[in-house]
Amino acid sequence: MNIYENFQVKDVIDSAPITSSIGAFDGIHLGHRALFTKAMQVSNKSFQIVTFNKIPKVFFNKNFLPLLDIQERISIFRETTASNLIFLDFESVNDMTPLQFCNFLKENLKTNKLVIGKDFKFGKERKGDIKTLLDFFGPENIFLLEDYLIESQKVSTTKIRDLYANGNIQAAQKLLGRKITFSGKVIKGKQLGSSIGIPTANIKLPYETQLPKYGVYAVNVHVNGIQYLGCLNIGINPTVDSDNVTKIEIHILHFDKNIYDHELTFELLDFIRDEQEFDSVENLKSQILKDISKIKKNF
Repeated sequence: MNIYENFQVKDVIDSAPITSSIGAFDGIHLGHRALFTKAMQVSNKSFQIVTFNKIPKVFFNKNFLPLLDIQERISIFRETTASNLIFLDFESVNDMTPLQFCNFLKENLKTNKLVIGKDFKFGKERKGDIKTLLDFFGPENIFLLEDYLIESQKVSTTKIRDLYANGNIQAAQKLLGRKITFSGKVIKGKQLGSSIGIPTANIKLPYETQLPKYGVYAVNVHVNGIQYLGCLNIGINPTVDSDNVTKIEIHILHFDKNIYDHELTFELLDFIRDEQEFDSVENLKSQILKDISKIKKNF
């Protein structure tokens, strides 16, 4: 796979005419994967994925964060048979008119066929649509994919974000077609966990991505190639902290090694309970022990 990052309006790929599948592909869910499968079939396995270095919805709305950072996106895109992976510099192409963008697809990205979702919009103020593409490339060169459904439910990034917001991890993973995972470095915290006999690994993520709702989760933790069960807390620790900063802390079951500065990966298994403020550290400890017991029993 040839990867082009921060591709701008002046750039040109080195390729013969090729089929393109284009979209924001935030989260890269099963609907997106169906699009890539269709592109592979249409093109006889010689297609390219065209996306953006910044998710447009995230670019325009500061309340949104991407579901995946760019390295995670690249890793998942590599699982496809795409020949090229192109990250358009969104700020560079954002002001193009629909006609300019069509010419850009044809001349700079060597696109001769397009495989896209039926709701695809593009160009300045999103004035370009499927009709624009049909008129420019011809109907024989435009392949539209209908909504991808699971149990009569449309798979969409919006739906997945709603599931994140409600802590509905298993339903979100069903639409994504994969586990929700995060990777980061273990950093030093206040060491409150150790002081009450429940040590935690405090995780710093390399990029800001969308987290599920605050609360406690069962997780699988991967440290140095070994998998452990863990109890994860995402939140602001209202019982002991007042800085209102989101923290990610994991108590790794049956584990007592020093892993400061180590990288680890954790995958969400299920939501356990909402984050809450307790009257005392002892009551907090008591609840954490109940959480751990529940995770041991069910996972």
